[in-house]
Amino acid sequence: MASSDNTTAVTCAYFLQTKKRYCRMSVKPGRKFCGEHASLDAANQVCPTSAAKYARTPCPYDPNHSCFVSQLAKHMEKCNSKPKPLPEYIKENINVIDNNEEIKVNLGTLSDEELLAIIARVSKIHSEYVGELPVSVGRHPVLETTLASLTESRGSWRHVFQSSSILYNMAEVGVLTSGETRSTYVEFGSGRGQLSYAVGQAVDLETDALLMIDKSSPRHKHDNRYKVDGESHASIHRVRADIADVDLGQVPLVRNDTRRLVGIGKHLCGAATDLALNCLYRANNPNGLVQGVCIALCCHHQCTWRHYVGKAFFKELNLSQTDFAILRAMTSWAVCGSRQAKEHSEAVQDNEVKTSILPGRYAAMGLDIERRENIGRQCKQIIDRGRVEFLSSWPLQAKLLYYVEPDISPENVLLLAHAS
Repeated sequence: MASSDNTTAVTCAYFLQTKKRYCRMSVKPGRKFCGEHASLDAANQVCPTSAAKYARTPCPYDPNHSCFVSQLAKHMEKCNSKPKPLPEYIKENINVIDNNEEIKVNLGTLSDEELLAIIARVSKIHSEYVGELPVSVGRHPVLETTLASLTESRGSWRHVFQSSSILYNMAEVGVLTSGETRSTYVEFGSGRGQLSYAVGQAVDLETDALLMIDKSSPRHKHDNRYKVDGESHASIHRVRADIADVDLGQVPLVRNDTRRLVGIGKHLCGAATDLALNCLYRANNPNGLVQGVCIALCCHHQCTWRHYVGKAFFKELNLSQTDFAILRAMTSWAVCGSRQAKEHSEAVQDNEVKTSILPGRYAAMGLDIERRENIGRQCKQIIDRGRVEFLSSWPLQAKLLYYVEPDISPENVLLLAHAS
């Protein structure tokens, strides 16, 4: 909002609504507005004859700043917001399987009979194709010192313990080795790179390499700890991009090398897991470079049919896209009930059972908190079983297992695969 009140001749007359004050930028003699706001008011022109000279326009690359119309072409050549040429390994949506429109199902729209029939079918499929998952909780010696230095709590200790168990299970199936084979460990959704940092401590970076892929660039990256005199380690690389757009086989570290590939991830949410698996699959064929996969799974309610790699498994079970949407909706029961169970326990101790703890519909159907949690876990594991079948077709030996106890993380299932 432009105004000439309460401003001096040396400051901009533009009123910033969000900050409830006038812009404090300086202005040129004889002008009312600073260069940033010069294009927002036609009255800013010194005189009609000089209007063309002083006219400004928002930058086509970034409308948050402007430039003189007469200098637009020159500005676009040097603008810091000018899109940089994409590397050859970035190809939009290359790892997206199809573009089908997503179906969403509200469980409240299903009748009691329909919901109970689906639950019975879920239990039958889980019993026949998934079963009880094995428990494989362990610690890798490389992180023992770090664990000992932390207070056992639900903070950093919890995350380091999860990383330690992931490394333990990788070592158990031979996909985490030190100097025995040349490997590139690719962490998808790496964030600060805590898991890659742990892997880097367990392997020999003279022969092995680390590649981290994430669309953000967070501060305090763990891989910075490997820098010497400000220089990054030659075996540690980062790609800042969406997993959906990465052609892994064209990344220079992969394309120009013969190391085997091991895909890793810690709490790789929903569809990101499927994008990562398809990314590895494209790099694997026809050379068979991928020798292992180890991904801690989570957030199944964020899975999407267009990205899901287990479609063949669902079709084998005569499950449709709508069935997938229903299972996805019920996966939230597995973790949402944990908070409700705690509230229920506290309410019982206080001799007060809150009606919000057990919704009337579910109570009438016999679906208490514990049963819904169990059904939610079954839905998650059926979706994960489709991923196991996908990896088995590469071929890799794939399985699901519990890698930490539920009190460490309710999302405690690990997808683990290795070459025969």
